[in-house]
Amino acid sequence: MVNFISSMTGTLAAAVTDGMMENRIFGLDGQLLIDTVILALAVFALFALLSYLLFNPARELLAKRQAKIKAEMDFSAKEKEDAMQFKAEYEAKLKNASSEVEEILSEGRKKAQKRENEIIAEADEEARRIRERASREIELEKSKLKDEVKQEMISIASVMAGKIIAGNIDEAKQAALVDEALNEMGDDTWQN
Repeated sequence: MVNFISSMTGTLAAAVTDGMMENRIFGLDGQLLIDTVILALAVFALFALLSYLLFNPARELLAKRQAKIKAEMDFSAKEKEDAMQFKAEYEAKLKNASSEVEEILSEGRKKAQKRENEIIAEADEEARRIRERASREIELEKSKLKDEVKQEMISIASVMAGKIIAGNIDEAKQAALVDEALNEMGDDTWQN
């Protein structure tokens, strides 16, 4: 095809040099019109061939590039959507974790309060037992003290009575006299 175009241009140049065009104003004749049509067809054929060989691969390359960019944008949008969903799930889990922590702390406070009440109740019970034991010990000491005082008074009264009566009264009568004296004095006298 290129050879054809170069041969046509060579023919046109030879005609101009031979003087064929001397008697025309612009050199327009049937041959020039045929050459122009052939030249236009050659250019069109060359354009079609180059379009097929060069432009179509370039278009395909651009189409592939556009498809790749669109796929990357779709993937990026999907990833962004997934990230937003993951963020929402994370925030929900974080909120649930906060409520769980609050629940655990509340339960711990309740257990601590219950344990505190148990400890206080145990301490109160222990204090009550100690007071009861102390009261019993005090009562036992009072009772012992009463017995000791009573024995002391008996011994003092018998010594005194022995000195006063010096031998006239026997021991049974003497004990009866001491008991009578104690009864007359009353328990309040020597208990205080």
